[in-house]
Amino acid sequence: MQRIAILDLGTNTFNLLVAEKGKDGNPVFIYSKELPVELGKGGIHKAHITAEAIERAIKALHAHRKTMTEHGIKDQYAFATSAVRGAENKKEFTERVCIETGIEINILSGEEEAKWIYEGVKHASVLGKHTSVIMDIGGGSTEFIFANDKEIFWKKSYPLGVTRLYEIFRKADPLIHKQEEVKEHITDMLQDMFAAGEQFRPVNLIGSSGSFDSFAEILQARIGGKQNPGNGFDFPMDEFEKLHHLLMSSTVDERLKMKGLIEMRAPMFAYSSILTKTVLDKLAIKQMRLSHYALKEGIAGHLLAKL
Repeated sequence: MQRIAILDLGTNTFNLLVAEKGKDGNPVFIYSKELPVELGKGGIHKAHITAEAIERAIKALHAHRKTMTEHGIKDQYAFATSAVRGAENKKEFTERVCIETGIEINILSGEEEAKWIYEGVKHASVLGKHTSVIMDIGGGSTEFIFANDKEIFWKKSYPLGVTRLYEIFRKADPLIHKQEEVKEHITDMLQDMFAAGEQFRPVNLIGSSGSFDSFAEILQARIGGKQNPGNGFDFPMDEFEKLHHLLMSSTVDERLKMKGLIEMRAPMFAYSSILTKTVLDKLAIKQMRLSHYALKEGIAGHLLAKL
């Protein structure tokens, strides 16, 4: 089967996904690798990709290229999201990457990002006939999509990623000392999303990949169960509530010791929690499910369908 590689160049991580078309025509995801890059570190609030971040990006892309060769990949599609689309030096960045690695970067708009997240979540088979709100937390942006398994009703991307929050609130550690200030900032930015929630009334929240993978891993480590929760994992909401309060009062050093939380997410993970908790509370949602699939899986499925 012909394989393709998707390179998802996010604000915090550069992700490689290798996929092929299955016998039934649906995408089969056969390999995934995540490398920490911190492209937004030190510059995202200034609309700038720092020289240090560019060097980390190129190093990671060389590593991904080596992996792609090992998998016999000929076709690739690379895309960048919030940190790059908002950077004043994005042209310099994309041109240098192309010269040094041979990888051409497509910069997605926020609307495109939300659309492909929805397509990825559809592949996870976690949507139903009822309306859900899909939430995808990134480093530079967070996307919200009100949808069911047939269609999107409303979608929007906000410059409200955890790296931005981390930079704005001066790395509050623990976050509890600035909890109300952060919550007010989130609420102010999401006014129209909350209004859409009043209109579409989602019955649950579907958290796609990233932070939600980590929430699931931590909760499984705390309460027992499968080591790797799959698509459709139902979050025990009472345990999530306990975890949220723990994250608000924890320091980075304490989070580094949490089972299920990977090291690179520890500094900013409390912001993922307060963002999620604020949305759950404002939309009065009592159920939350996990989708491992999101943006890169959505694009992979689209490209494979054309082969």
